[in-house]
Amino acid sequence: MPLATVAGGSIHYETAGEGLPLVLLHGIGSNSRSWRRQLAGLCSDFKVIAWDAPGYGQSSDPAGKPSMRFYADRLRGLLDALDLPRIFLLGHSTGGVVAQEFCRANAGAVEKLILADTSKRGSKSKLEERLRMIRTMTPAQLAAERGPRLLSPSAPESLVREVVSIMSEVRPAGYEFAAIALAESDTQDVLRDLRIPTLLIWGGEDEITPVWDEVPPGARLEVIPKAGHLCYAEQPEKFNDIVRDFLSPLRG
Repeated sequence: MPLATVAGGSIHYETAGEGLPLVLLHGIGSNSRSWRRQLAGLCSDFKVIAWDAPGYGQSSDPAGKPSMRFYADRLRGLLDALDLPRIFLLGHSTGGVVAQEFCRANAGAVEKLILADTSKRGSKSKLEERLRMIRTMTPAQLAAERGPRLLSPSAPESLVREVVSIMSEVRPAGYEFAAIALAESDTQDVLRDLRIPTLLIWGGEDEITPVWDEVPPGARLEVIPKAGHLCYAEQPEKFNDIVRDFLSPLRG
C-alpha cells in the first residue's frame, strides 16, 4: 500500500503508469477510488497519482486549524516525498480549490493546471448544511442523500451505486475539517494572477457548482454534455481525451 509520511501523518495514494506526473485531487465526498477511470485511462500517457486527502480513504486524520493551506502544504510534502519537483495538477471540486491554493505558494511546481467543477470562494450557508448533515447522519445516510445529486439524471444506476458507495466511506472528522476549510477559502486572486496554462472542465448538467460566468484570463473552458458534477466518472472517455489533449506538449 503506497504511503508517504508527511508532517507526522500518513498520506495514502494510488499510482499507475510512467512518464510525466499527473496528480489528481478528489472532492469533499470522494477519495482516490473515485479516479479509477483516470488511473486506468491515462496511465499509458502519464504517471498518474491520486491521493487520499488527509482525513479520507487510508490517509490519517488532519490536525490543527482547517484551511486550504493545510491541504496545500500536505500536498507539497507528498510531492517532496515522491521526489516530484514539477507536475501536472488536476483538482476536482474541493480538490480544485486545494489545487488553486497549492499554486498560490508553489506556482513554479505546476507545469499545467486543470480545474474541474470547482469553486473560487467558500460559502458559509453551504457549510451550515454540510455540518448539519455530517453531525446528524451516518456516512451511509449522507451518501444516500447526496450521492445521486452529483450525477446527471441520465447516469446509469451502477454508477449511482458506485458514487454512493465511495461517499459512504467519508469519515466525519475528515469531512468536517474539509467543509470548514472550503467555506473559508477564497482563491479569486490566484485565478486573476495565473501564469501557467490552465484548463477548466465542467459537466454540462452540474447543479452543485455550475459553470463560472467568467473564465480566468488565459484559461480555456471545456463543457462535457450529459454529465453532472462528477463529469470525470460519468463521461470518462471524453474527460480523459480533453485532459490528454491539453497536456500534450504540442497542445494546451
